[in-house]
Amino acid sequence: MQAANSHHPSALPKLLLYLSAVMLGGALLATPLFHLGQAAQEWLTHSPTGSHGLGAWLLKEIERAHFTRYFNRAVLLCAIAFIWPFLRWVKLDRSLLPTWKPILLGLKQWALGFILAAGLLLTLGFIFLQMGAYQLRTDPNWLKLSEPITAALGAGAVEEFFFRGLLLGLLLRTMSVRGALLAGTFIFAIVHFMKPPEGWQIADSEVTWTSGFLVLRQIAAGFGDVDFLLAEFATLFAVGWVLAQVRMKTGALWAGIGLHGGWVFGLKYFSSLTKYLPGWLPWIGSNLKIGLMPLIIVLFTGWLALRLIPTNHLQESNSEGR
Repeated sequence: MQAANSHHPSALPKLLLYLSAVMLGGALLATPLFHLGQAAQEWLTHSPTGSHGLGAWLLKEIERAHFTRYFNRAVLLCAIAFIWPFLRWVKLDRSLLPTWKPILLGLKQWALGFILAAGLLLTLGFIFLQMGAYQLRTDPNWLKLSEPITAALGAGAVEEFFFRGLLLGLLLRTMSVRGALLAGTFIFAIVHFMKPPEGWQIADSEVTWTSGFLVLRQIAAGFGDVDFLLAEFATLFAVGWVLAQVRMKTGALWAGIGLHGGWVFGLKYFSSLTKYLPGWLPWIGSNLKIGLMPLIIVLFTGWLALRLIPTNHLQESNSEGR
C-alpha cells in the first residue's frame, strides 16, 4: 500500500521535530512559570483578592501545585504556541481531516463507543475491587460526575482531532496505511507516556533553572523500567491503535471520540472512588490505564467496536483501499 501522494515530503520528521521542540520548550519554560506561580501565591496571600471567589480558588490551586505540574503546563503552552507555525510548515488543508457528516450517524457512533469503553472499563474496575487490588475511599461520592464527564468530553474531542484527524491525516498523505497507523500510534503512546514517575517531585526549595531538564531525565528513565513499560506503554499503544483502526473504518472521528471519552470517564470516575493497593504490577497498576489487564480490555473493546460500528458510507475516498 503506497502513500496517497508521493509528491509530498514525509511529515514524520516534521512531527518528531515539533514534539521535540515542545518538550525542550517546556523544560526551559517550566522554571519561569514556577516562579511566576510563586509570585502570584505571595500576592494573593496578602491581598483581599485571595480571600474569596476566583482569587481564593486560584490560591488553592497554586498552593497544591508541585513543579511537575508547572512542567506539564509549560509543555501544553509550548504545544499551543508552536502549533500554528507547525501547521503552516506542513501545509495543512481540509483534505487531511476526516468528514463530520452525517451528524446523526456520527452521534450514534459516539454513543456506542462511549458506552462500550466506559462500561467495559468500569466492569474491569469492579473485578479489581473484588480481587482486592483496590479498595473504596472513605465515603466515596458516587454522584461526583462533573469532573469525569468534563475530562471525557474535552480529551475525547481535542485529542482525536489532533491525533486521528490532523496527525494521522498528515502521515497518510505521505506513507502507506500500515506505516501511518504505526507511526501515529507510536507518537500518541509516547506523548502520553512522557511524564515523571508517580509520586516523584522536586521540592519547591530545590527548583533551579535546570529543573525542567531533570524532569525530562526522569521521564527518560521510565523507559528503563520494564514492568512499567509493559504495563503502561503497551496499553497506551493499544488505545492509539484501536482508535486509529476505528477512524480508518468509519472515515470519521465520532466513534473514536466516543471510545476515547469513555475510557477517560471510566478512568477518572473509578480513580475518584477508589485507591490502589500496591503489589499487582505488571497485571494491575495504580489506575485503570496501567497494567496488562487493562491492555486486554482495551483490545477486547476495540475488537467489539470494529464489529458493532458500521462503516460510514460517506467514508473519505482517500481512506479507502490505500
